[in-house]
Formats: sequence, structure tokens, C-alpha cells
Amino acid sequence: MYMERYPCVYMRGGTSKAVIFHKRDLPEDQSRWKEIFLRVMGTPDVKQIDGMGGTVSSTSKIAVISPSSREGIDVDYYFAQVDIREPNVSDNLNCGNISSAVGPFAIDEGLVAAVEPVTVVRIYNVNTDKVIEARVQVENGRAAVYGEAAIKGVPGTGSPIELYFERPGGASTGKTFPTGRRMDTLQIPGWGLIEATLVDISNPAVLVRARDLGMTGAELTEINGNGELMELLERIRCVAAERMGFVARWEEARTGCTAVPKVGILSAPQDYVDMDGNRVAAAEMDLCCRMISVGTMHKAYPMTYAVGTGAAAMLPGTIPHELAKPTHGAGNMVLGHASGCTLVKVELAGDEVERAGIIRTARRIMDGNIYIRG
Repeated sequence: MYMERYPCVYMRGGTSKAVIFHKRDLPEDQSRWKEIFLRVMGTPDVKQIDGMGGTVSSTSKIAVISPSSREGIDVDYYFAQVDIREPNVSDNLNCGNISSAVGPFAIDEGLVAAVEPVTVVRIYNVNTDKVIEARVQVENGRAAVYGEAAIKGVPGTGSPIELYFERPGGASTGKTFPTGRRMDTLQIPGWGLIEATLVDISNPAVLVRARDLGMTGAELTEINGNGELMELLERIRCVAAERMGFVARWEEARTGCTAVPKVGILSAPQDYVDMDGNRVAAAEMDLCCRMISVGTMHKAYPMTYAVGTGAAAMLPGTIPHELAKPTHGAGNMVLGHASGCTLVKVELAGDEVERAGIIRTARRIMDGNIYIRG
């Protein structure tokens, strides 16, 4: 018996954390990667006790970075979402929060020349065939860490990273609306009919009204203990996965397609108390959102899904457009989520999303070698 050793960096990006590898340090045979990633995170195990996973989807992530040979691109970025309970690694999606760590990683690792005061890093996301531009503040040749930018779901402040997703529609399916409709009626086994918007902007999501589920839309992680509701949400996700073409039969999505689509639960702006006990006023937001990620309520709102939900809210005929009450200026959509509010900036060209941006912070937590059982 022996243990394998791989150099890596552990970083926070936005409200997520990931183990980040240089592609050169992983086996050239990429068929081995998924088994390595499962062992890195300690999956399957709800405690992930024998790995780096933090028992929730936002802390069970992998990124692999390499110099890019593509014109106008600095680095290629591969993302993997590692399940917790199932021995499953999903790579048919991207993570916006971890995308915000790619620029600082590339600068600090010497993959991109540091330019002060701001270095622009052009990133190609291998998973979605999309380009992301990161504007990273630089001090003394390294990505800045300290600053005044605050993002909901992360304590304190940090140096702002401006992220722009370019033409994010159809990231996983090739279509902004995979079914060709902005509103679908889903037949949910054991429940009945429910209206939903199936959208693929940055990442695929199924967006439903909170009231159609018997929810207010202001709930927090207490719903994780509501077995009947969580089963309904999982069936909605699985049926949507079938409609969007990820599986042939909805039942297969339970174990074979656990990361996408995610379920967004939407309502009109309302007052509520967030995860940190702070009061959030309806006037602070344009749309109230909650999201289910890999079987649990997300403690904030995943960034690529904030981009997708915010953009969809600007497109007539969708559920988010129906519920949103925009008050923050043209091209701006403020989402109220479990940890507070997040501003999404969206540029439209007709019905197509040209560019969507958001502010994040990121930092290196540790670097060294990770050991896994061979």
C-alpha cells in the first residue's frame, strides 16, 4: 500500500473553496482524474472525513489550471464538482465563485505576468466552452488580498475581483433556453404539474415559484430537515434534467447527474432575516432567491446561477421576469439570497446576453502537497 502525492493550492473563491492543481502535476491520462478527485475530497462520505471536502457542495470543488494556446486567452480552467454522498464527479458545469480564484492563482503561480495596479486575466472555461475575464488588483507583483470589497456569505472584506462572463448563454446545452421555451410545465411524479423556467446561462438551472411549492421564499437551511419538501425539489430537478437532455430518464439524475441542473426557488422582493441574523429589506433587492445545490439549501447563491437568474429576470416570459421588481437601474439586477444581496450587471443584445458581471473576492488559504490513498 502507498499514498500518492500531488502539489496543490487550497483557495477560497467567492463563497466557495477548491483544491486547485496545475494540469502538469496531474496524470496525463485524464481518465484517472475523477478517482483522484473523489479521494482528494473524501467522497463518498457525508463527513468527508478522509479528505479536504467540507461536507457541503460549496467546499467540495476542484480546479485544474494550465497555460492556454488559444488566441487572446491566458489560461485554460477545468472545473469539477465532487458529490458528497455519491461517488460522482460532475464536469459539465462551471463554478463562478471558483472562477474568481483562477485569476489570482494564475498571477501568483507565474502563469500570467503581473501588471500593477490591475492585471486582466482572460480565462477559457473548458467545461462550458466560455470565456471569462477577471480584473485582478495587483500589489508588489502578486494578487492583492486586502481591500474594501464585501460579498455576502464571506466575513470581512477583501480586494475586489471584477468577473465578466462573455456570451454565457447555452453554457452546458448550447441553448439559453434548452427546451426552446421560456416557461415549461413539468409533470412531477407523485406531485402533479408545476411551471418552471429551464435556463442555461452560465450554468443550467430550473427556476420555480416559491408559492407553487407551498414556500414563502424566505426560508433558510431549516428546509434541509423537511424530507417531503426536499424530495419534491429533487424530483423537480431530476425531471428538469431529463427535459434539458442530461439524462434519458428522470430517475437516472438521482445518482448520475447530481450537480445540474440546480433548483432556484424564486419570489418577489420581501423582508427576511439572513443566515447571519441580519435583517434584509425588500427594498434592497429586485428578486428574492434561494437555491438547492447537491441536495441541500445553498447558504448564499452560487455565482454562475446569480448571473443566470439575474439575466433571465431581464428576459420577458420567464418566471424570474414575472416576479422581479427592478429598481436599481438599467442592466442591474439585485438578488436577495440566504446570505444577503448580490448585484449582477447584465448587458443584453436583443434577447441574447452579451456579458454579465459580478464582484467577488478570493484568497490563497494554503499550498503544499495533498496525499491520497493509492
